[in-house]
Amino acid sequence: MENITLSLIKTALLNVIEELGKKREYFNDLDSPIGDSDHGDSVVSTFSLVEKAINDYDTAGGDIGGLFTCVGKAIIMGGGASMGPLYGTAFMDAGKSAAGKKELDYGDFTAMWEAFVEGIRRRGNVKPGEKTMYDTIFPAVTVLSAEQKKGLPFEDVLPLVVKAAVDGMNSTKDMLATRGRASRLGERSIGHIDPGAASMCCLVEVFFGTLGSNPKK
Repeated sequence: MENITLSLIKTALLNVIEELGKKREYFNDLDSPIGDSDHGDSVVSTFSLVEKAINDYDTAGGDIGGLFTCVGKAIIMGGGASMGPLYGTAFMDAGKSAAGKKELDYGDFTAMWEAFVEGIRRRGNVKPGEKTMYDTIFPAVTVLSAEQKKGLPFEDVLPLVVKAAVDGMNSTKDMLATRGRASRLGERSIGHIDPGAASMCCLVEVFFGTLGSNPKK
């Protein structure tokens, strides 16, 4: 594979923001039975801060780690819903991993996403099976890490990561919520996909999909 550039990372993030906006009502609808029907509004509001941070970032003088750190700070400074600190920490931890790098090789890229998922785990004190965004991102990055270590070509691992994210999101339907507002419903939370898992799945699908469709940029 050719190294992943800062320009491609920016494109992937902007594509994520665009797709999240298109799915605002879908996320709100997912949230309706188990939350306050506003997850779509919250995630779009949060990532509007990301869009501004990306557009304001000095690409010529910056690097991928700096971009991710800038995005994380923008989310945290903006406050907002409970997902804000999780995403903010994840992006900032990923930024530390990629500090000073204008391009990422396969190993760098994997390490960055490992830091991203660890940021969510640490900040939220979460584990798989609790019906959260972690049930999407953890299996996706686990596949990325495992296949990178095996030497599977980068272009071949991308669809496997997306599949793991989709499967992880769908698995939340049969889970009992133990976190957030949905946990108050007890058994009634079963049978519904977690909206946070769904928006995280959108992020993974679009981000990794962008890389797959633009492998040389």
